[in-house]
Amino acid sequence: MSYSPRAALPDRVLRRSDVQDALSRRDFGRVFALARKWGGISYSAIAESCEIKPERVGVLARGRGSITSHDKILQIADGLRIPGHFLGLLPRPWEDSETVVARPNAGEAIRSTPSSDGAGVDLNSSANFSNAGTRSLYDRALSLSFTHGDLRESLGNAQALWQTDVTNDAEIRHAPVSAEEITAPVLRWLVAPPALLGLSSSEKITVSADDVAAVRRACHLFEALDHEFGGGHARSTAVQYLHSEVVPLLRGNYTTAMGSELFAATSHFSYKVGAMAYDAALHGLARRYFMQALNFAHLASDAALAGKALALMSHQANFLGDYRSAVDFARSAKAGTGKAVTPGVYAMYSAMEARGLASLGEERECTVALTEMEQGFGKRGSEEPEWLDYFDEAEVHDEFAHCFHDLGRARTAADHAHRATTLTRQEYRRSRTFAGLILASSHLIGEPWKQDVERACALAEKALNDAGTLRSARVHAYVRQFNERLTPYTKTTAVQEFRSQALSKTGLSVLA
Repeated sequence: MSYSPRAALPDRVLRRSDVQDALSRRDFGRVFALARKWGGISYSAIAESCEIKPERVGVLARGRGSITSHDKILQIADGLRIPGHFLGLLPRPWEDSETVVARPNAGEAIRSTPSSDGAGVDLNSSANFSNAGTRSLYDRALSLSFTHGDLRESLGNAQALWQTDVTNDAEIRHAPVSAEEITAPVLRWLVAPPALLGLSSSEKITVSADDVAAVRRACHLFEALDHEFGGGHARSTAVQYLHSEVVPLLRGNYTTAMGSELFAATSHFSYKVGAMAYDAALHGLARRYFMQALNFAHLASDAALAGKALALMSHQANFLGDYRSAVDFARSAKAGTGKAVTPGVYAMYSAMEARGLASLGEERECTVALTEMEQGFGKRGSEEPEWLDYFDEAEVHDEFAHCFHDLGRARTAADHAHRATTLTRQEYRRSRTFAGLILASSHLIGEPWKQDVERACALAEKALNDAGTLRSARVHAYVRQFNERLTPYTKTTAVQEFRSQALSKTGLSVLA
């Protein structure tokens, strides 16, 4: 007879709609209260089974606090015998090999059949590797862990995420992922030893330098589309390429050196797809790809590339208003790479740190970070990585412009934004649009008598006309913010004309 913990929830309790609703929201305080109400399970039994202090259980049951730690959620699932799919997890080890349990809010059952050895994905089995994708459909934690250089786990997560994304699974695409959920994995990366590669494969494909070059070339093509047309333009096609072309290579035969090149190329491609998801407002999905990029960079022993994934986490957190996390991620990139990166890469990390500090209004520290960015940029040499090509003089001026804009330094922000719009490469249409809107917004900063509404509207109109039909949620967010700054001047002719003409072209005229 199998072991059953004291607080195991009876089937009749698990099948209740109020319990399933609480589980779907991961409202464990509500789950504990309902377990006592409908199952007669005491808080002390819950505490013992879930390894939580009794007083903590009571506090949660009264609606105070929450549990977000992935490890603790697993303990609760095991302690209360909650099948994994109720919480968006993989089947738990104690679930029977042929159990049928009711899926929450669904009329049909899910049959879960864990692998016989419990080891997950077998790289030497095409069937097992192919089936890895199906496991992700209800696994909310997919690709949110640091894999510690475990090649099998990294490839299994990649296969699962790409297959899920290709099938347009809305549950994963739109599932929120907080900065806190990726903080612990980032800390684990910071203290992790170098990855030690070692994999034998029975696959017939032998990865060559040309194979890796093809992956890099494809990534560059999607990068160009992203910069010019927005993240919403070709992201799905990029994911399809990862799924159909990169997966077979990752399962192939390669030397340690060739494997490192392949993992670095996959990391670059992953963070690019994540950046496209970020630009398309798929923020939880973007964070999954950024974590995936971090894991592949670690496998490649490429510290600078791992730091780039963290820099993107910082950029996104700042955009979402989580300024302190933005600073933390940028500083983690600097701390985790140390002297192993080039001056240009370090300058880019400093730029992300400065952005977060500017948003927090911490001008002194922001100035220090901006100085580091400027000095590092000035020391660049031929050893800079290819993926840093975008970080040019125009980008540096754009970083200055954003920081001074957020610090309320209108004149300085406008000067840098103007230079950014002038210097930005023609193909970087989205970046030029951001700089143009920051330039326009700079004329609305400060005391009313210092603001120039007509000039601001004219500059914003030019930026939007030049932008064309960018499929970028971030551009729309910049336009919304600019439009909100116009609220005190709603009755002026300049604002009315801007809203009726230029703003309507973006599809956001309703905001007026």
